[in-house]
Amino acid sequence: MESRSANIVAGEASETDDDETEVISIEKGIPHLSTSGPVPLSYTFAREAVESSAAASATTGVASDEEMQRMHVRHTMNERCISLLNEFIHNTVISVSKQLNETDNLLMKSQMVLQNTTTAVKKMNDNTHQMESKLQDILTFNFVPNINI
Repeated sequence: MESRSANIVAGEASETDDDETEVISIEKGIPHLSTSGPVPLSYTFAREAVESSAAASATTGVASDEEMQRMHVRHTMNERCISLLNEFIHNTVISVSKQLNETDNLLMKSQMVLQNTTTAVKKMNDNTHQMESKLQDILTFNFVPNINI
C-alpha cells in the first residue's frame, strides 16, 4: 500500500489557484529531509548547527573545575544581585508606598474639611441674603403714619 501526500514546501504561496501539486510517495522520502539529491541551503545550515552543537557537547563531557568555579561565582553574584534588589525594593518602594498612603489619607481628610467649609459658606451666603432683605424692609418701612392736618 502506497501512501500519498502533497509536497509541502516552505516559502510563499503561489498567486494562482490552478497550480498542480506534485504528489510523492512517503516511501521515497521527503525531499528536504532525505540525504540524496539537492538539499535546500537553510536546512543544511540548520542540520550543521545541530550536529556541531551535539558534537561539541559530546567532546567536552564534564565541565572543568575552572568552569565550575566561574559558574559558582556567577551564581553567587546572581544571589547577591537578587538580595540587593529585594533590599532596594523593601527600603525604597515600600517606604514610598507608605508615604503615599499617608498622603492619600491626609488628602481625603482635607477634602472632607473643604466640603464642610463649602457647605457652611453656602449657608452663610443664604443667611446674609436673608438679613439684607430684612434690613432693606426695615429701612423702607414707615413706622409713623402720615398725618395730615
